[in-house]
Amino acid sequence: MKSFREYLWFNTESRVQLINITKNVEAVVKKSKIKEGLCLVNAMHITASVFINDDETGLHHDYKKWLEELAPHQPISQYEHNGFEDNADAHLKRQIMGREVVVAITSGELDFGPWEQIFYGEFDGNRKKRVLVKVIGE
Repeated sequence: MKSFREYLWFNTESRVQLINITKNVEAVVKKSKIKEGLCLVNAMHITASVFINDDETGLHHDYKKWLEELAPHQPISQYEHNGFEDNADAHLKRQIMGREVVVAITSGELDFGPWEQIFYGEFDGNRKKRVLVKVIGE
């Protein structure tokens, strides 16, 4: 079995941003030359997420609205964690959206269901963040 690792780096333009990283991950899989296996895509920051869903702007708007209702950023004083920082809501949003995804690789390509795409979800942006892509297989 072989393995291949690469990091994707992001510096988001806003505090909360959803970025389609499917093409980036596909490029890593291609570079790995692994034809059959698994691809782990993992947010390497506790206030960011990687998830799979549809690339549809209405859905992305709904995600942001829903997450803000579940864990509002303001008032900052509502969170005990914010005695140290102002990002408690980002930690909670990450917990809801998840840390990583694993996608099967078949014939050298990500093996998705209909409409599935991989997204990086940033909930405490405006600084450099990374995502691990780890490909294992043959």
